[in-house]
Amino acid sequence: MTTATATGGQVGYVTFEELKVDEPGTADELVGVLATEVRTWVRYVDGFVSARIHLSLDGTHVVSRVEWTSEEHFRASSRCGPEDSPLRTLPDRPGVVSVSAFAGTPAAGLEGPAATERPGIVSVAKRHVKNQEAAQDLARLLRTSGDWKREHPGFISAAPYIGLDGTMYVNYPQWTSQESFRAYMDDPRNAAGLDAIAALETAPPDIVMCLLVEHIDAASRPSPRSPYSTGSLEQDKVSPLDQVRLFERKYDPTTTDVIVRLPIEPGWRCLELGPGAGSMTYWLAEKSPEGSVVAVDIDTGHLDATRAPNLTVLEADITQQEFPEGSFDLVLARAVLEHLPDPDRMLARARRWLAPGGWLVVEDFYFLPDKDAPTAVGRSLLTAYVRHMEAHGADMRWGRRLPATLARAGLTDVDMRVTPAGPGQSAVDDELIALRMRQEGHTLVDSGQVTAAELAEFLELLGTPDGRDMTTLMVSAWGRRPRA
Repeated sequence: MTTATATGGQVGYVTFEELKVDEPGTADELVGVLATEVRTWVRYVDGFVSARIHLSLDGTHVVSRVEWTSEEHFRASSRCGPEDSPLRTLPDRPGVVSVSAFAGTPAAGLEGPAATERPGIVSVAKRHVKNQEAAQDLARLLRTSGDWKREHPGFISAAPYIGLDGTMYVNYPQWTSQESFRAYMDDPRNAAGLDAIAALETAPPDIVMCLLVEHIDAASRPSPRSPYSTGSLEQDKVSPLDQVRLFERKYDPTTTDVIVRLPIEPGWRCLELGPGAGSMTYWLAEKSPEGSVVAVDIDTGHLDATRAPNLTVLEADITQQEFPEGSFDLVLARAVLEHLPDPDRMLARARRWLAPGGWLVVEDFYFLPDKDAPTAVGRSLLTAYVRHMEAHGADMRWGRRLPATLARAGLTDVDMRVTPAGPGQSAVDDELIALRMRQEGHTLVDSGQVTAAELAEFLELLGTPDGRDMTTLMVSAWGRRPRA
């Protein structure tokens, strides 16, 4: 059987791989490794449809689900990719306690009212049965276990997969949030089919409750003009949205930690300048449910204005857009001001938009001297990248001036923190840098600033001790408009 995905790919074969690890830190690292490999080469393999990477709620399991058009395409994929790909040695990685795998075919499932929404929580339930007939019976039970599920708020879908050897069945239900999951499980109608399910099982089920961390769809092959290039930000190549979301995954923990230390209230009026894919915008909307959030960007294509009832998305140039003085209790600008021709003027305008007692949070980067990089290829790449960004108007050292600039703008209670970034600082750093270089690195080669060999060497060093570096610091600075 085949099923169609949201992206139109026909799915005829599905694999699950579950990695049990020793600690959450190992799980975070594995998530980064898996996502990097899928984005780097797996997504281009013939027959690949999509991959999902999940992290268990307790941080002890990483689960990948990969969709293929057929079993033949999956088998052929083992001959693709680099010989030293980490995917080939996952069971041997430090901190991996055990690995279990499942392969099967999709059966008809069940959709709920939230079928088009992004999952907030996912269950990977492996059920042990005696044969294919029992697995098919389980699938039928899923579809006939009550029409109430089709109307249950927050229920997305439940998809069954039947193992090829006839001894296992995987159910894959999804909900929009933990709250909708709990309400679903507490519904007394949920118990109606449990006895029938148990009668078909030969052992207790293995259930892992997960967060969906990454969803990566198939992409066209990189441009053949260069072995190191994917075509910078071309829509039919690696999506620029992937880079934005990786950036959010790297820096959201820092930004949210800064803001939760402020006296944020449910009724705050918030403004985010340059929200990107909207992770912080949506977070602010949750933190100020009685207030409002305005997200302003020159390109709002990655933002969902319907994500929250208190959210307004405004497509505008922030250097031209105006708001009445005192309109907001919080203004957030992350990795935005450094790209403007006059960041000091923009900061002063943002200060005016604050209500008395309101907070301005600004985060930007300070690139460390390229001559101090530990490798020759690192020095070359960093020099070229900084020049490239500066040629496009960015001030790569603006972040260092942030605290003093906030104070000169008349803000009080000014404080700051610094977050290091660069190769080897974390798995997400390596993934983000690799994707950025594969998207944009060819521009450095084409302009003669680095050679193709240098770019290749730099990418090969990622994830190794020799390639570790601290290239930049994200400076988080905040201050308060005086009440009087």
